[in-house]
Amino acid sequence: MKWYALLFLTVFITACQSDTNSDTPDTSEVEPEPPKVVLVNQDASEQTKEAADSSWWDKAKDSTLNAWNQASESVGHYVDNEEQESATPDTEPTQQSGKNPYFGQIWDEVTPRITEILAIEQVQETLPETGWFSDSKQSSQNKLNQLLDEAVELLSLSDSNQIRQQIRGLEQDIIDLKNMIADYRQAQVSAPVESTWKTTVAQYNDKIVDLQDQIAQKYQQIDKLKANFGQSLQKIGIYLSDEQLDILFASVVGDDIIQASLVYENVKLVNEQLMALTVSSKEDFTISKRYYGMYVVLLKILFHMQDNFVNDIDSKYIPKIAEIVADVQTIKAKTQNLLRGNDKHRNSLLANLEAQQLTLKTADLYKQHLASQRQKMVTARDKTFGDLQVAENTYETVTVSSELVNLLRTSQKAFEILQNMQTPDLLIFENLQMKQEFAILTEKLNS
Repeated sequence: MKWYALLFLTVFITACQSDTNSDTPDTSEVEPEPPKVVLVNQDASEQTKEAADSSWWDKAKDSTLNAWNQASESVGHYVDNEEQESATPDTEPTQQSGKNPYFGQIWDEVTPRITEILAIEQVQETLPETGWFSDSKQSSQNKLNQLLDEAVELLSLSDSNQIRQQIRGLEQDIIDLKNMIADYRQAQVSAPVESTWKTTVAQYNDKIVDLQDQIAQKYQQIDKLKANFGQSLQKIGIYLSDEQLDILFASVVGDDIIQASLVYENVKLVNEQLMALTVSSKEDFTISKRYYGMYVVLLKILFHMQDNFVNDIDSKYIPKIAEIVADVQTIKAKTQNLLRGNDKHRNSLLANLEAQQLTLKTADLYKQHLASQRQKMVTARDKTFGDLQVAENTYETVTVSSELVNLLRTSQKAFEILQNMQTPDLLIFENLQMKQEFAILTEKLNS
């Protein structure tokens, strides 16, 4: 890297800082506060209104100034180590481990897939609709979808994701232990009171107590991991109450919401890295075009994830809730028929009827919850689609390379707004039984 790369970047950053200073009063005697992250409880419509009230450029200045400083420091490092020819700015990313320790793995594994997606899309239009012994548009689209799915998974790598995996493992352990307890209780029925070679009733009791202790310990571990999970989300600007975390873990779309938030954060880091690399390459036309294409694919990855989220709710979860409601309505009608003239079992039937009514109310609450999260994702998907259309049009037009820098810079705030839109709603459960019924319905929706 030549010394003039640093000079170019310094002049560019100085111009950006001058532009920022011209728009704000003189605060030389007071240290400015860092930009504040929008609280996740903020309504999505308010965020959209905020985005419309001021230009992307103005909102992006403060939030991306640190990125420009990091790019400057990165280029300075390359200048100081000019003899290391292998560390070229267009192939080796700057370190983002302070923000996500998994970023190196994400960068190394996502960028080849992005490049492959670009290559497939370049030839896709020339392929036949179907083909027996050659690629077709359908097989090409299947490959693209697979790559997009893989990219979404990679972009969700983070401390939060690892903690969630540990919680899932503990939850499965609890299920297995409870099944073992059920087996032991069943075996107790025919177990002897005393025996020298068979397991006795008392020994089964000891086994059950031991398993119950293990379950209690695992619940304690889950509580600690949930606290760590909330803290890990706070590091990327997502603040959730304990109640919201409970809903997040109980909801059938909870994992998808978590994944979306993590993907937005990692896309911001990749976007920031592309911006730094573009600047450090002196906005070389060929290199800038490559990074522009990568940026377009990033938007396609986001759109693919958002579209899958909406489709899962429409085609899987809402129909499943409708089936559950229909089944409960059928059972409810039978219960009401049995109540007529059946005084002997009236109390039991009334209790059944009350439980059925609770399930119906919880199912309605669940449906509202899914509808709300769907609408948030639809709004985010529409925003991404609009950005994608502009990015594709600009990429096809191949305008001046500096357009990429401006687009990457203003996209940072857009990704942040998308991330904040995925907050789970704070559901109001009428009682503990409804909360438990919510969790039961989640198991049915997942089955």
